[in-house]
Amino acid sequence: MSFLRRYYWGILGGVLATYVFSLFHAYVGEEANYTIMSMEMWQRQIFRSVVALGGVGGRPPLYNWLMIPVARLVGWSQVLLAARLVTLGATLGTALTLGWWARSLWPGVGAGKLAGLLYLVTADVLFYRGWLAYADPLFAFFMVLSAYLLWSAVQRRNLFWLFLSLWVIFASYLTKVMTAYAYYGGIWLVLSSQRSGREFLWSRRALGIYVLGLLPMGLWLGVVGHQDTLQVTGQLDDVSNKLLSLDDLSAWFLKLGEFPLSILAGLLPSSLWALWGMTAQRRQGIPWPMPVKLLSGMALLNFLPYWVAPYSAPRYVLPEYGLVVLVATYYLTHEPVLFQSGILRPERWVVGLALLGLGVSAAGYPLYQQRVRGDNYARMATQIEALAGPYPVYTLNWTSVGLSVAALIDSRHFGRPAIVTPPPRFADGLVIAETPRDLPGDGWAELEGQAEQLILICRGKVCAAPFFHSGRP
Repeated sequence: MSFLRRYYWGILGGVLATYVFSLFHAYVGEEANYTIMSMEMWQRQIFRSVVALGGVGGRPPLYNWLMIPVARLVGWSQVLLAARLVTLGATLGTALTLGWWARSLWPGVGAGKLAGLLYLVTADVLFYRGWLAYADPLFAFFMVLSAYLLWSAVQRRNLFWLFLSLWVIFASYLTKVMTAYAYYGGIWLVLSSQRSGREFLWSRRALGIYVLGLLPMGLWLGVVGHQDTLQVTGQLDDVSNKLLSLDDLSAWFLKLGEFPLSILAGLLPSSLWALWGMTAQRRQGIPWPMPVKLLSGMALLNFLPYWVAPYSAPRYVLPEYGLVVLVATYYLTHEPVLFQSGILRPERWVVGLALLGLGVSAAGYPLYQQRVRGDNYARMATQIEALAGPYPVYTLNWTSVGLSVAALIDSRHFGRPAIVTPPPRFADGLVIAETPRDLPGDGWAELEGQAEQLILICRGKVCAAPFFHSGRP
């Protein structure tokens, strides 16, 4: 631990450099979903609902609200950078929140600085989740901040902090989905398991705060939910399908074993130290400290639904990462003797991950995108623009490849209307499709770019290019 304290700022600088390099990678996965929404929302001046490929509604818009002013600042041609800057801000915000939380729990031992650093070097966060332009990091930031405020409200018997925690969890809902309130409920239940927590959280004054704190959610659903029913029904359908749709029993049993292992691996090194510390104390007959009991209980209770659900993904449990980081922080600062052997030494893990992350971000990932996938999206977009010429481009391709290419074309020509799904009747134009049979056309062609392919369907004068086959396949 003395090594980490001595070289803390140098290590932190290397970790932050990793995130900075990551900002400039090509599109990854479904990032284009969010950049497309932001561009179309601004073009059409619709802000209470998201807009994608001409369709209105479907999910809450807070991530896009934050992305739009950043995109206007850096330029719409750099909208992916704007989206990742918002994500990085959320990741750093989560690290700071965990730092405040740890310092309030264990003052005077450097727990605050350590907790923030541990979150930033968490494998899944450092290599992928902490910079990716998805809503999940912002979603997790508000959930962790709300949990910290709720915890502090109980410790301080402070109704204002309780009120703030409810408004922050509303911001989390506005970022993605209503399961934010289920997470908040799990934190609330664990804190209520203690007598002091019950006395505060179940008091009459607290009940009045709950009404005021839930008011924004009620108003939002009453006003926006009435106009954008898909924002409500779509979320409910999505959650119920993932929690209840069990189609393959064998795949579900496999997932029950694989999912926790993948989460523990993504949570390295904190998961290693948290489990080792708790196991060591149990073997020695030492009771776990109350903060460790509560934090681990919160993490487990909120993890269980995603574990048993037929479908889930690591990004859904990103808010629980911070709780495990706090448990690991306790053991590293209070039981350092447990981690003096080779594989457990914290400086080896932290420095090793910092160096590996820097190498992957600065060289490994760019090389992968150049050789396999990523950089090819820009080349495919250029080819499509050349083939379409002055005629419009439409899309029926909702894959990550199709969305990435459409987003690049939109951002390059932000002064023109964004790409949308094709209207029922159009005479001249080019459609980005998944198969040649997606739409009747006068010709079609397959556009290949390294490991990815797109189908292009043409109508009218665009089909004059020799690139296209005549008629249907």
